[in-house]
Amino acid sequence: MDRYVVLNWDYAEMLCRKVAMQILEDSFRPEKIFAPAKGGWFASMILSDYLGVEAISLDLKRKEGFSAKRALIVDDFINTGKTMKKIIERVKAEEIKTCALLMFQASEFVPDYLGEYVPEDVWVIFPWNLVEDLSALILRALEKGEQDYWGIKNAMFSEFKLDPMNLEIAQPSRLEEILYILEKKRLVEKFEESGKIYWRLRR
Repeated sequence: MDRYVVLNWDYAEMLCRKVAMQILEDSFRPEKIFAPAKGGWFASMILSDYLGVEAISLDLKRKEGFSAKRALIVDDFINTGKTMKKIIERVKAEEIKTCALLMFQASEFVPDYLGEYVPEDVWVIFPWNLVEDLSALILRALEKGEQDYWGIKNAMFSEFKLDPMNLEIAQPSRLEEILYILEKKRLVEKFEESGKIYWRLRR
């Protein structure tokens, strides 16, 4: 991916509401909502509230099937559509419809209901994946050596095109929080040198 974009909760919820309204306008009334853990689960809970339908989390590593008369399958992001196709194979229903919050414009699989398209060069960081995804980027940025706070921000911009302003607008002060989490997990260590605070990978 060429660049990363961080979403906030308000935007993610807006996408859920947008999809929910499309479903209501289509007069589709699912009996159950099925969603892959973990991304699809958050979206399914909001849709469950709007539609008044039970949401069920699917573990794709397990082999059991699921059934419903009318099923709605929801995921947060469609890349190639392979995950969606796997779930469709698992769910036995008279009528199945699919929805996603975001999808790549070039995806071969197009859901029945969609929040928005995303260009191919963007990797989206949802709020429910923020700690996991940003942790991975920070660790990769620190692989090249110790960094102070601004050095980490600059490395994430130069390496992953993650705009520092986008990060602060979408998730204020979360970078510092995630550095603290990584420190407590003993993945990085913080130290002071010449009056400045730095972080480095823990060896």
